[in-house]
Amino acid sequence: MRKTFLLFLFSNVCLLVQAHNQARDTIFIKSISELAKYAEKSNVLVKMKPGDYSINSIKIGRLNVFEYGKNSKKKGDFRIGSLIHFSGDNSQYFLKGVTISIDGKLHENYPKSEFSEFLVSGNNNYIEGLKGKDVGEHVPGNRVQMLRVMGDDNTIKKADLYVHGSYPYGYGHLLGKGGKALVANHKHSVLLVEGINTKLIYCKVVSHAFGHGIVMQGAVNTLVKDCYVEGKMRTTNEMLAETSGPAFIVGFKSDYPPGKILPNEIKALSEDGIRTYPFGGLNRRRTQGVTVINCTVKNMRSGFDLSANLPPTKIIGSTAIGCQEKGYSIGTDGVIKNSKGDALYGPLITFVGNNIKNCVVDLKLVDTISEYKVPRLAEINGSGHHITIRNYQEKQRSIASPIVFGESFWNDVHSWRKPQAPRGSFAGAKNIQLFNYTGMPVMLNDLSINCKVTNKEEHKTVINAGVGGNNTNDLLKRIDKDVLAKNPDLVILMVGTNDMLNSKKMIDYKTYTSNLRTIIDKIKSKTNNLVLLNPIPVDSAYLFTRHQKSLFNETPNTKIDKAGNIMEKLAKECGVFFFDLNQEFKGLNLPKHNKDIFIKNEVNSGRKDGVHPTALGYRFIAEKTHGFLKKNNLLNSKSKIICFGDSITRGGDKSENYPSYLNEFLD
Repeated sequence: MRKTFLLFLFSNVCLLVQAHNQARDTIFIKSISELAKYAEKSNVLVKMKPGDYSINSIKIGRLNVFEYGKNSKKKGDFRIGSLIHFSGDNSQYFLKGVTISIDGKLHENYPKSEFSEFLVSGNNNYIEGLKGKDVGEHVPGNRVQMLRVMGDDNTIKKADLYVHGSYPYGYGHLLGKGGKALVANHKHSVLLVEGINTKLIYCKVVSHAFGHGIVMQGAVNTLVKDCYVEGKMRTTNEMLAETSGPAFIVGFKSDYPPGKILPNEIKALSEDGIRTYPFGGLNRRRTQGVTVINCTVKNMRSGFDLSANLPPTKIIGSTAIGCQEKGYSIGTDGVIKNSKGDALYGPLITFVGNNIKNCVVDLKLVDTISEYKVPRLAEINGSGHHITIRNYQEKQRSIASPIVFGESFWNDVHSWRKPQAPRGSFAGAKNIQLFNYTGMPVMLNDLSINCKVTNKEEHKTVINAGVGGNNTNDLLKRIDKDVLAKNPDLVILMVGTNDMLNSKKMIDYKTYTSNLRTIIDKIKSKTNNLVLLNPIPVDSAYLFTRHQKSLFNETPNTKIDKAGNIMEKLAKECGVFFFDLNQEFKGLNLPKHNKDIFIKNEVNSGRKDGVHPTALGYRFIAEKTHGFLKKNNLLNSKSKIICFGDSITRGGDKSENYPSYLNEFLD
């Protein structure tokens, strides 16, 4: 009831917001001065005439004054210059087809404060289509960002930001960064986020300056989705050939080991593509919660460096290409899933310190190589990680590079800067599982303790093709991809729980019968070895805590029994196998409310479930199913078995599902 009420409330809020937006008059503008004017207003909907615009005078902007929060180490006023300042709340700006060129000379202003070309300090604004482009290579007077988001609940969509102008530029980080740099920095980052609940969607960031692409400082709950970040690379041979400039002036020294710029290397000229810092904002708030989905970073120092923020950290479906220092880095409890990258110039992934814990990583290694040596393919430190690295498109890298435990670039840097520090101060690996399916060598040093490496991927006989929440309609949508395309020798099908009991997925018996017949016919086009498992009984008391009882004309287990009868009848008509799994549970008088160990309940798992099995319940299903398969001579050591169904097939984490247990029985 609580979920239903919240959905109802959310729907009505959305309707109110839509009604509010529809009632809002659209303001059409065609000049930079009008944009600057309406950027400061609340509750406006603004559309700008497409075209090329220029900002050549600092007079369009102003110096903004904010007050540091009580948690900040700094006190008093924070001053920041801006050209366009979105200071209003609850406004929408549509800038499709608008290009704003900014004279780089304007970066020389505000030498005693920071400067953002576009500043967003208001809340709950939507800005779409902002395209900014710096013109010229002028050195900023101080630290500059093209776009800075200080306010909360803002969405930036389809921004296209192209940055020029910083000092020094052309050497990457070799001349240092921060207060102790060999050459004083005048950085120019592209997009800085400091607010709460910021969304960056379909944004493109190109950096031809020394600074970060997308950087978060004090930001909380940031979403970066479908974004692209790109920088430039330069060889150290080109740097060493200079006869003037900052590197020449300092005698080609470097702030990184061995203390000088080495020949025959290549460096990224900008900083990191998508990066977090530990703290930031006016309140020096802790950076926390970053989700990156379907993003690409190319030719930056690091691709995705999300090691400094508090969890949760998720990088999903993303790509790192040609990054110098590392492709990926995450902090404690971080997750990298379904992502890929190369080791063209540096490691695919780095765990920067030995204090990072319990990360889950699933990466694919792209096989592209270059003339530049990559000493380490991956740098693994910390503890409790579960890391899988496999080859992208099953193409193995042609030049071997080791995956190393207990070493990293940053360990090298810290040890060089602090030679008196005990060994193991900055690196070390403990209780880490690595599944290395790349064919690349693995090196473990004396700082590696209780780490397990698996170098050969085991191809399981049983494939789990279960998806939570699926009914027969859903199975029909994915059967071609998840079953038929894999050419199975045997299919085990269990479906019907959601068709009968899920208030969002319920269908009538006639539709269930029709869908099930179609599924059977499709599978039989590939194999006659099909086993139907009927749905297991449920604990109605728990079921009705999340599904409205008024939606049921029959008891839940009556519906489950009728679904099983339909399945058994179709099995006979279609000439396939039927196993009465439901009766196996009933034979043990299951489920027993808060008394059994096979169906999840509040006593055995702390969950008011009543539908899904416990780990023991899944093992019971696997044991009984294995017995049926063996009895009917359906087992073959080389058979590919697909278990197709809903969440009762999908199961829980840590291989707690009946397909995994079935695979164990087969082994």
